[in-house]
Amino acid sequence: MHKFSNKIKVANIIEDGRLAGPQNRMMKVASASNNIVHTKIILPKRNSEDFQNQCNKLRINYIPLSLSTMSSNWISIIRYLVLFPYEILLLFNVLKKNKFDIVHLSGGCWQFKGLIAAKLAKIKVIWHLNDTNAPLLIRKIFSLLSPLANSIIFASERTRDYYKNYLPVKIRSFLIQSPVDVNFFDPSLKYNTEEFEKNFWEDKIKIGTIGNINPNKGHITLLKTAKLLSNYSGQIIFFIIGPVYKSQRKYFESLKKIKKKEKIDNVIFLDGKKDVRPILKFLDIYICSSDFEASPLSVWEAMAMEKAIVSSDVGDVRKFIENGVNGFLVEKGDAVGFADNIKKLIEKPNTRINFGKIAREVAKNKLDLNLCVKLHNLAYQKTISENCD
Repeated sequence: MHKFSNKIKVANIIEDGRLAGPQNRMMKVASASNNIVHTKIILPKRNSEDFQNQCNKLRINYIPLSLSTMSSNWISIIRYLVLFPYEILLLFNVLKKNKFDIVHLSGGCWQFKGLIAAKLAKIKVIWHLNDTNAPLLIRKIFSLLSPLANSIIFASERTRDYYKNYLPVKIRSFLIQSPVDVNFFDPSLKYNTEEFEKNFWEDKIKIGTIGNINPNKGHITLLKTAKLLSNYSGQIIFFIIGPVYKSQRKYFESLKKIKKKEKIDNVIFLDGKKDVRPILKFLDIYICSSDFEASPLSVWEAMAMEKAIVSSDVGDVRKFIENGVNGFLVEKGDAVGFADNIKKLIEKPNTRINFGKIAREVAKNKLDLNLCVKLHNLAYQKTISENCD
């Protein structure tokens, strides 16, 4: 039997070094649970400078390795396959050397290398599924390998439903939403918003979305929404805020072409920021136009910052945004629906305020980091103790 009076040693592995929702969740949980869990994040050296800097800032232990990342580019796919055996060996050696109690696969259903390395090292595995949009081939491979996992974490109910037909055997599972630190994302704190305050913005209602620029985020729907609201250009301004990685440069250029061709003058692109709180403080309405999500951290953060939400009905947003109570829900891709609901919030400022206050209470009661940490620690303990004497 594992003695839980000692710290549980967790290897939290992710094969994508770009800073996004899963990476932020890993760091938050590792930092907040440090009193009973000792976590080392294992991440790729490539494209992980921001990730590593944040780990350093939060004093989180991490191990950078030469891990290749799978993408749709044929060169990267070939590199991934050629290096696959070597990288499994690399991970195996790290896992054996550090004598971890459990391996947490954090990057979704395609974290095959970490799974195989953990089983070779005879370490129990908890596999974290955090998406609702994986290629069919990847899902098939996941289905074959999933019996090797000891437990599964689903990031949302929709994630659980999405993968239920790809889990051929009964396996212990946990439902854990992405966490938001409501003490950190606190609208009552003082924030420097000077960077975002411009003379031609200050009297307008500011509507924004935050996240990496990629097709899953439904930016084309957002542009169509802005076009439909062109008659309100004197009253509102849209912001699309987030980093553009090399793999998404072509997609970003296509968005700019649409914006120019359709003469959409009420949309501004801004680079991603390490601290998004000043941006959220600056915004009046938060829009999530995503086509695919599981547990969208950016929406939870906006809720914690008392923002009225207009979101596509993706992931588990419906569990926390009640239509007409603390936000509005729209079918994905429905630009008319987005525009109609934004009009309601433009014309009723008190509704925006009330929605925001209720949204923060929901975030505090159902999405706070402390709740997420307790659920992670329970998942670790139950997975480790399974079938132990």
